[in-house]
Amino acid sequence: MKRSHYMIIAMLICGVALTWGLALSSEGTHEHGKGLLTAKLSMEEAIATAKTQFPGQVLEAELEREDGQAIYEIEIANTAGAVTEVKVDAQSGEVLSSEIEDDDDHEQEKSEKKDRD
Repeated sequence: MKRSHYMIIAMLICGVALTWGLALSSEGTHEHGKGLLTAKLSMEEAIATAKTQFPGQVLEAELEREDGQAIYEIEIANTAGAVTEVKVDAQSGEVLSSEIEDDDDHEQEKSEKKDRD
């Protein structure tokens, strides 16, 4: 009986180690479209870069492909409640563009996400 307990524990440890290893091996690489997106910049670094120019609360951040280029799209709400979408180059860390979103557009995105869930 004890031997089977040790065997179960060993299998659980191997499963956790395998899952953890797979998760680490895909960090910074997201499958999107035809190929993999690789980013020199981590999402945390991109958020920090965006927040230096646009302080506020981060609502959403994701790695996207735009014209064959990996970019981070980061939505930041300022203290007045205005939401700005900031695009950061995932390779260089350069802020490529920013755009203030309409309240209606942001609310529509929220309701579309709720409908999908």
